[in-house]
This record gives sequence, structure tokens and C-alpha cells, in this order.
Amino acid sequence: MWKLLEGLKEEIAAMLAKASGAKPEDVAATIEPGKMGDISSRLAFTLAKEAKGNPAKIAADIVNKLPAQGGAEASPNFDKIEAAGPYINFYLSEKAYASILTDILEKKGKHGAGRKKKGKVIMEFPSVNPNKPWHIGHLRNALLGDSVARILEFDGYAVERMDYIDDLGLQVAQSLWGFLNYDSNPQGKFDQWLGHQYVGIAKRFETDKAVVEGVRETLKSMEEGDNAIATAGRDLAEKCVAAQYQTSFEFGVFHDVLVFESDILRTIFQEGIAQIKENNAVVLEKEGKNAGCWVVKLGTEFEKEFGKMENPDKVLIRSDGTAVYTGKDVIFHLWKFGKLKNRFSYEPFINQPSGKTAFMTKTGGKQMEFGAAAAAINVIGVEQKYPQRVIVEVLRRLEYSEEASNLHHLSYEHVGLPDEKFSGRKGTWVGYTADELLGEARTRVMEKIKLDVGPDEKAAIAKTVGAGAIKYSFLRTSSDKRITFRWEDALNMEGDSGPYLQYAYVRTKGILGKAADKPSVESIAYTKEEKALIRRLAMLRDVVARSAKERAPHHITQYALDIAADFSSFYTNCPVLVAEDAKVRRTRLAITLASSITLKNALGLIGIDCPERM
Repeated sequence: MWKLLEGLKEEIAAMLAKASGAKPEDVAATIEPGKMGDISSRLAFTLAKEAKGNPAKIAADIVNKLPAQGGAEASPNFDKIEAAGPYINFYLSEKAYASILTDILEKKGKHGAGRKKKGKVIMEFPSVNPNKPWHIGHLRNALLGDSVARILEFDGYAVERMDYIDDLGLQVAQSLWGFLNYDSNPQGKFDQWLGHQYVGIAKRFETDKAVVEGVRETLKSMEEGDNAIATAGRDLAEKCVAAQYQTSFEFGVFHDVLVFESDILRTIFQEGIAQIKENNAVVLEKEGKNAGCWVVKLGTEFEKEFGKMENPDKVLIRSDGTAVYTGKDVIFHLWKFGKLKNRFSYEPFINQPSGKTAFMTKTGGKQMEFGAAAAAINVIGVEQKYPQRVIVEVLRRLEYSEEASNLHHLSYEHVGLPDEKFSGRKGTWVGYTADELLGEARTRVMEKIKLDVGPDEKAAIAKTVGAGAIKYSFLRTSSDKRITFRWEDALNMEGDSGPYLQYAYVRTKGILGKAADKPSVESIAYTKEEKALIRRLAMLRDVVARSAKERAPHHITQYALDIAADFSSFYTNCPVLVAEDAKVRRTRLAITLASSITLKNALGLIGIDCPERM
């Protein structure tokens, strides 16, 4: 779907609906970029299917019913409307191009934004275990979640950025045992130190029975709570996440609330289990290997979706009354959608550079309005497709059909090295943490800066451009495709890259800074390059809507690249500063300003800042 601007699309839909008898909303679904005209409609195809008629004849008949061009009732926004086979093509007038430009200049940072929508969306990401630094696999999760949150907000949604902290997992128990019994003298950035320590403990856990027993006892105490070991575990997790968030801030990624698994267990767990059992979403197995367990009977339906399985049924609650990970996740999502009476309490966790405080669940804190969302999106690896699908199915069986349809798994393929996958336990992430990646990016950018500026400004440019290079390299690929990380790709400073787009923006600012005239939309005859660029700039609203619907930032990256290409063509063929005609010069400055606005808005949606110089 394509919308030059809301008003133009609505006008076209109304015109065609009146001439054809179709509903305006049905007509709107047929409007797209024109291969011959500026805008085209496939309405004749739709009507031909219904009437079993000739689509070319239907298109011609519709055009003949439209007001004659040049007549009193004709729209001033179109120079020509004609049928070409089954397509109805609209050619924009000079007035329409001027209106588009004027609209962009007036809306500025709101250009492309959607109308306010009802309900709140919870975005859960990146949910990294609190015992290691972010490696570049975690970074893909974080950047994907951050960008989708930005896109949804720009599209008109209220978004709550949530981070799930698994502070009761085996990995954290191993790290805590190591901290209490092996090494409690951290050096350097805490998450980095703890991650290296975890690699050593994990290796010992594979072969040393004493370590295994010690870790198991530690995990038991953590789950029981209300003891010194549980308190130490929570403190360790908080300290690690605080260090992880220093990395997060360097990439411009921020959160509203952190939910700790230990608080789920002690606040909403029992209520959630009771609701699941009472509503017959699960059954109590009386015999077999799952005797005494509460199980979701999934049967052949899931085998059709996931392939042949040894046992497609899923245990949610073990025979001892404890929940498996998916069982706890079901309960967590009942809370997310406001279906539980018990509520968490919260305390401030960390003050963020964004100016907002991130809060965390904490016993004894204050009540706050988190959760109770209309929709939830979980950014989790593709290998979690099955358990995420189980959660949706349990919600459906609990008769929360609307909530089930509004729970989305934003799955992503992982990031790997050319020769192997990342492993927290094996430590293959060493040398490829998000911190190291950003540090290397800044170093390489610093080497390329030729501006005669002071060291502070150079460092600021390197920070912005280095982060932009990394973000673009991660987000330009569809989330369902694997990324093989290579330095030469991530830090490519030319062509299909973040720095290339940042430079395109800087170029627009440089032109505007040199101009003696002020940008102004005048009455001129637009060239084909000017028209192509203006049409491209007008597409932002629709690209945002599509990206929000599909939860796909890669549409934004491609659109920004297209703007840069169209602007380059415009600038090459349409002199701006030296245009002889004053009206043409001021209008081309207006086109340059509109390009600057649109490019900055688009890059902002993928978290890329625009430097003023580079």
C-alpha cells in the first residue's frame, strides 16, 4: 500500500468509489505506486472478479465517469487520469507536488507519523541472562526490539519497553556459586568480568560433582527465597544488568520496566497456576511419565505446524507443583494482559541518559501502572517458536481469544561468526561483545575523519557514526534471515551502510547552510528528478505503517537508502545553490530541506542519530 499523503489517497479513493459504486476502504486497498502514472489503482481487477467482466473495459468505464480534466469539477491535484489496460493511472499536478512539499515542511519531525491508536503495546526485549555481557547475538535482539518500539510509537501506539530478567536460572546459579565460593573480586566492567568467570564455572560444572552439587543447592536456595543466598543472587543479577545497561545506553536503547523472575514466582505465580487449572486449559495426567503433571494436550494440530514430534503435549506444571519455563511464561503473559489480580510493586532501577528512569519489580516498592496491555510483542530467537506458540494456545483455551491473537513472537535468526555459533557456556563470544564491537567501530571511524576539528568533536562524530554503522548492518536484514558477522561488512563506510546515509543527511545540511535564500515552495515546473524525489519523500507514512504492521525495520533501512539515491540524482541533475531562477532556487532548497527532514525521521526509527558534520 502506498500513500503519497493521507489527503491524496483519500481523495483518489473517494473519486473511484463514486464512479464505481465500490466502498472507499475497498478502493483504498487497490492504490499503489504507478508504473506508468504517479499513482495507480488495481480496482478494475477486483471488480472484474466479482462481475466476471473484462478488467480493461471496467477501468476505461470508471475513468469515463470521472470529472473531465480541465473541467470545473476536476481535481486540481491531477494533470491527467487515464486507463492503461486494467490499471487506472493518476498523474500529479504541479499543485499536488507543491502541496506535498509544503506538508512535509510544516510537519517536520511529525512527517510520516500515524494517528494515535487505542491500547498499549508491551515490547519485551532483550532479556539477556544477568551473568554475562551482551554479545553481538544479544545486540541483534536489542536493536530489533528498540527499532520496532520506535516504529510503533511513530505509528501512533503507546509502547511500554519491558526487559525480563531471569535471575533464577541455572546460569545465574552457577555464577552466584562461583562468586560466593570461587572468586568475588571483580575487575573492570562487572558484566564482562562475570561472563568470563561463568565460562570457567560452566566448564567445571561439566565434570566436577562437587561443583554440580554446590550449584544445585545454590539454585534451590535462590528459588526458595527469603535467605542470604537468594538476596545475594538478586544483588548479583541487579549489578550485572546495571553493567549491561551501560552498553545499552551507548547504543541508545532504553527501557521502562524490568520484571525479575524471582518476583513473578513470589507475586503472581500461585494465582496464575490456579487460573490455568480452574479453566481446564491443562489436564492432570494420571499415569505415564507425566503422571502428576499438568499438561497442555496439543496433539496432531501442532505436529502439522512443527513436524513429527515424539510427544507434542507440553508440561506446564511439574508433579511437585513447580512450573517449567513455559508455564511461568504463560502466567507472566496473563499478567501482561491484565488478567491477574495480584500486582507487582516497583522501585527505581537506573536513571537513563534519555531522561527517563527505568523501574524494576521489587518487594516492598510502590504500585505503578505497568502491564495491562492490549498487545504484546516478544523479541525472542526463532528456536523459541514452539513454546511461544504454546503460550498463544493456552491463552486461547482460557478463552482469551483476543489476547491470544494480539500476542506476537518477533522471532529472529541468530548472529554467527563465519565458522561457529556464539555460546555463552563455551565463551565463543569473547572478543565479540557489543562493547568491543562499538569500541572497534569508533576506532576505525576515527581513522577516517578528515575534518579539521578538535578531539572532542572527533570523538563525538566517531561515536555517532560508529553506532550508526553497527545498527544499520544489523537492521537492514529481515529478522528471519541469519546474519554472519564480519567486520568488513559492519563497518563498511560506503554504499549500503549507515555512514552512507548519515553522510547523505550531512550533505543536505551543508547545502542549506551555504544558501543565501530561505527554502520556499514556489510555483515552478518540476523536473522528473524533482518529482521522483518528492514522491519518494511522501512515501514515509506508508513505509512506517507497513513496518509497524509487519514489525520489520528492514523496510525503513531500504527506504532511507532509496531517499539517498533519489537525492543524489536530484542534486546531480538539478543545481540548487547556483540555479539562476530565484523561484527554482528557493523551491529546490525546499526539496533539500524536505529530504533532510524525511531522512532524519527515517533514520530515527532505526535508532541512528544524524551528525551535523562528518
